[in-house]
Amino acid sequence: MGPEQVQELCAEILAKGPDITSATAWTDGSRRPSGLLISFSSGARLWIGITTANATSAEPAQTTSSAPPLPQLYDAAGKITPPRAELYLAAVLMSAHAPEIASAYGYSASPGHPGVGLHLTDGGRAFLPFVFTAAHGKKPAARPFTVDAAF
Repeated sequence: MGPEQVQELCAEILAKGPDITSATAWTDGSRRPSGLLISFSSGARLWIGITTANATSAEPAQTTSSAPPLPQLYDAAGKITPPRAELYLAAVLMSAHAPEIASAYGYSASPGHPGVGLHLTDGGRAFLPFVFTAAHGKKPAARPFTVDAAF
């Protein structure tokens, strides 16, 4: 699957997720071929990029049979943190039981570079790094990959 197909699939799934009001296509011009702007019920927004990698072997990825329960999206202050967003979005993607997605995971183990990874059933992978965040009523940062500690 290419970035545009992953974008379409993720937009359809995420737009139906609880606490998500919309997931629409987003592009920043020449730097990123595709991405999604996700709006949450709190008014917070998250821009994610989408890149893909083809399968490295002839074997398709093993599908995870069950979706994790939806974790709590908001912290005690009503804010979303990047690790919470990763876990939540991965769980929403898995709960759709889309035949194209074998598994979804957050990759915040790399500090400062949060996002969601997908293992696709065709053996390929998709990477959804967080590019911008904005709390309700705020503008996103001017520089890409500027992610707030809470939004």
